[in-house]
Amino acid sequence: MPESTIEAGVKSSTVTTEVRGNVLLIGLNRPDKKNALTGEMFSALADAYKRYDSDDDLRCAVLYGEGGVFCAGADMTQLKELVESGALVYNEGEYDPFGMEGSRLSKPLISAVHGMCFAGGLELALAGEFIVAAEGTLFGQPEVLRGVFAFGGGAARWAERVGYANAQRYLLTGNHLDSTEAFRIGLVQEVVPAAELFDRALGLANEIAAAAPMGVHHSLAVSRIAAAEGTTAALKAVPQLRSEVVGSSDAAEGVASFLERRAGVYTGN
Repeated sequence: MPESTIEAGVKSSTVTTEVRGNVLLIGLNRPDKKNALTGEMFSALADAYKRYDSDDDLRCAVLYGEGGVFCAGADMTQLKELVESGALVYNEGEYDPFGMEGSRLSKPLISAVHGMCFAGGLELALAGEFIVAAEGTLFGQPEVLRGVFAFGGGAARWAERVGYANAQRYLLTGNHLDSTEAFRIGLVQEVVPAAELFDRALGLANEIAAAAPMGVHHSLAVSRIAAAEGTTAALKAVPQLRSEVVGSSDAAEGVASFLERRAGVYTGN
């Protein structure tokens, strides 16, 4: 993973950010604790997400983990306090890293995972658009074995990703699965050699960042409506979004670049 730099607005060195062109890299940086999530990290992630969503120059983000693993989940020694203190409650304008409350990212987030992707760490990854995994990564949603359940979005999102029965196979047992099985059932979308993970995730992020921002935004918006409310609701949202995009400068640039046989240069207008 890259050498990351602390950016303005991120409160904690346990979460790092770095800008690469139009891509924001967000790193979990508590490697000595397997990047186990703390209240400080949730707060810093929320700040990083807010910064990403509010900066028009940033068009895609990659979430990754420093050290030997992506994330082992929430720090169990702090979990009860986190919940009871209200630290995981988010209001409008605040960005829940689990994407359940408050404001949600309107731009794509790619999760690049390696080593271990468990519990709350897997829920962070599932809150993004898709997951790229290193070969040999282990996945698990073991909350039922620890007296709780996957309340960071996992209990809902697994079924969306892999289907109801596949979801229950792992949610109800807490069993682990490897990257090969995770790919087979659709939990992850690509598996690459560990040495290639960062470059592949960044490459995909750059491809997204090079596309027309309004087109990406509207594609994401319709897809999310379909996932949350069904195809009928998503189709009803299309006409208004279509009218917004067809008259845009980016749509004109798309036609021009096609006719001129070159890559489009998009501004988001």
